[in-house]
Amino acid sequence: MKNRKIAMSMLTRFIIASIVLFPMQYVQASAYAVGTYSRVSDGTGEFVDQGPAKGKLNIVEKEELPQHRVIINEINSSPDDWVEFINLGTGEIDLSGYEIRANSDDHRWRFAEGTKLPAGELFVVDANTEGQVYDDQTDAYVAGKFAVAIGIGSGDSIRLYDKAGKLLDEYSWTEHASYNGDEALASFGRYPDGTGEFMEFPTSTKGKANMITNPVILNEIQSNDLKGGYDWIELANPTGKVLDISGIVIKDSDDTHQYVIPKGTTIPKNGFLVLTEKKLGFGLGKNDSVRLFEKEKLIASTTWKDHTNPTWGLYPDLTGTEYRNTKEATPNAPNKFKEVTNVIEWPGNGKVVIFDQKPTFLEDSSGLDFFKGQLYAVDNGAGKFWILDVSKNGELSFAKGFEKGKRVRFQKDANNAKAAGPDAEGITVDGDGFVYIASERDSNVKDVNFNMILKVDPHKEGNDLVALQQWDLTASLPQVSANMGIEAVEWVSNADVVGKLYDQNTGKVFDAAKYPNAIANGVFFVALEDNGHVYAYVLNKDGSSVQIADIDGKIGGAMALDYDTYEKVLWAVADDGYKNRAAKISLNGKKNPDIVHVLPPSGVDISANNEGFAIAEASFTKDGQRPVYRFKDGDKSGSLSIGSIASDYKEGVN
Repeated sequence: MKNRKIAMSMLTRFIIASIVLFPMQYVQASAYAVGTYSRVSDGTGEFVDQGPAKGKLNIVEKEELPQHRVIINEINSSPDDWVEFINLGTGEIDLSGYEIRANSDDHRWRFAEGTKLPAGELFVVDANTEGQVYDDQTDAYVAGKFAVAIGIGSGDSIRLYDKAGKLLDEYSWTEHASYNGDEALASFGRYPDGTGEFMEFPTSTKGKANMITNPVILNEIQSNDLKGGYDWIELANPTGKVLDISGIVIKDSDDTHQYVIPKGTTIPKNGFLVLTEKKLGFGLGKNDSVRLFEKEKLIASTTWKDHTNPTWGLYPDLTGTEYRNTKEATPNAPNKFKEVTNVIEWPGNGKVVIFDQKPTFLEDSSGLDFFKGQLYAVDNGAGKFWILDVSKNGELSFAKGFEKGKRVRFQKDANNAKAAGPDAEGITVDGDGFVYIASERDSNVKDVNFNMILKVDPHKEGNDLVALQQWDLTASLPQVSANMGIEAVEWVSNADVVGKLYDQNTGKVFDAAKYPNAIANGVFFVALEDNGHVYAYVLNKDGSSVQIADIDGKIGGAMALDYDTYEKVLWAVADDGYKNRAAKISLNGKKNPDIVHVLPPSGVDISANNEGFAIAEASFTKDGQRPVYRFKDGDKSGSLSIGSIASDYKEGVN
């Protein structure tokens, strides 16, 4: 919890600074203005916006500021959750009873009694700020930290209400703020502070004045012109809007080699721009660099040895934090690397339809799995799962007893029906029909990462199921923040991994006989959101586990897993943070499996926060297509979508 004084006169200085440093913004704004910027009092005062007074004394009618006005000034959703507020009023404001909500009304947190915010000051609410948490089970508020009530997601909203329940301010987004793929650097904020529109800041400024930097990405470089080619630099726009890069300065390692991007230069949304040495006025050599500047501020750079071979690219493409040699030159297209053999378009029909046109599930939709003609779906907020019957013509209906879903509880909560339960992110089914839930947190303690797999019998009577067994994987996985743990789990039969999955413990292919205490006649794969890696485990009867593989699908962040029993490939799928890209992982018996990246179908919104992914079994093929299901987090309706993937399966032939 931090305060920082910003005098109201500073807001005016930020506006003037934006005119001097960012003239394009001023020109756009002034197109709608009828006044001028003038000193008041004449010659000595600060510049203010007023009506024209050519040849006369500058006089301005001062806007009457309200006594109390608090709004949202900056938001950070990854890796830390915090919200910064500013008091634009003339007097101190009592925030007691004011409320912060995420995109759903059951995620609420109130400021503690006695919280005061003086005029012109900033106030930060972070994960550990004490206040009051809304309990949707009792419709009451209890003492608790902000992180217990709200985990700010990649597709989310922050809303501010006064004590009377009136909405004061809000901001929504579809993916974490990031800079060069690094979410730790960026945030969403107003510029100038308190008065400007929200934008994505590559520099997070918790408790301080907001700073602006162009989010353009230095994506790929060609310096090797030995075969009669030419040198070039590829810039990329990582945003979903047209990006103006006017005024960006490009230099190599020599400050005298300089190119200023002309006024009016833009890059299409999620697009590229290639600048050749003819345009730049200088070439690139071995042991050289490329640097991007916004005015005098360095905003991106990279250095390479020798000549690029064949090019020098950001890894992973668009979202990475490091540069390396590519597999081939790809100007005006995504980068390709040796680690990823190919990037392909979606192999199937691009059409996607929505199943739940009206509210059907809850709003924290997460994992999916398809097993023996049924679709399994889990919600991470309530720890509840559903089973839907799938007909051969593709129609879905809730299985008997699952119209309202069934809730899962930790063993420790067996006698506590009011316990919040697991933050259930993933779901899978083994060959015997048992359900396994992957949880990254105990929802009673949301500020602590707790990676657990829980096993339940879905056919047991009742709508509240206590785990039959559970396995704690936390210590064996990288230590991450509370909301960046395991996001998916997928059971794969021994028949599909024996002799095919590389076992890091033996240095040979997986042999199930080496693990006599294993359950379920298979291996369990889990996906970690923090690094996008997929980890393979043997789960033992005594509650212990053994990690046998660590696979990097090279997509940055994995939110869903699915093993296609027909094509014999493991799918690791990202959400909107990595534009819903997927990795098809083929187990080849080697330490590094074969990986192909797959772009989402045209019908999938790349800004959608899809956290679940499942492909129907081959027998559901119709007209050369199989159903593909996605589960989107954050919406009460429109969460379950159905697409398709090409399939050559023919009944009685395959």
